[in-house]
Amino acid sequence: MKCIFCERSVIGSSDAVTVDGGAPSHRHCYHFELMSQRVFKNLKLKALTDYELQELGDLVKQEKNSRDESADMVELF
Repeated sequence: MKCIFCERSVIGSSDAVTVDGGAPSHRHCYHFELMSQRVFKNLKLKALTDYELQELGDLVKQEKNSRDESADMVELF
């Protein structure tokens, strides 16, 4: 069995995984492919519009700030 990304054997490899459709791959090859396609947890970032990407960025910042214990509460005017 060969990795669908690098064509090297996955037999006996400690980092072999099965990707969508049951194809064999090395974990690092699969991760590299996802990063190059800009996919995170089945969310295809390339498919987002500029507005959707901006909204996602704002949500990520908001979530990171809410998890930061050292940050003070936001002062509302």
